[in-house]
Amino acid sequence: MNEYYLLTFESTHAAISTEKLLKPAGVTIMPVPRFISASCGISVRISPDKKNIAEKIFRENSLLTPEEYAYYHIDTGGSETSCDRLEAIR
Repeated sequence: MNEYYLLTFESTHAAISTEKLLKPAGVTIMPVPRFISASCGISVRISPDKKNIAEKIFRENSLLTPEEYAYYHIDTGGSETSCDRLEAIR
């Protein structure tokens, strides 16, 4: 898979809680890639085909504020990896 979405967090607790919350959307935990700086080092990876359901679950159930996480679109399909920070999920 060359494209995916990534949530990074200010705390390990937020990462683990979000992974549990989004488990029905088939997310996985992974280390934060080196090209992204994050405090806790754990991120939640979302496949493009699960993006809408993951965003819906997160929007309706997460208690995190936009300051506590960052949302990215990652594409590793070209000669260089592209990483775009997206707006907070609302």
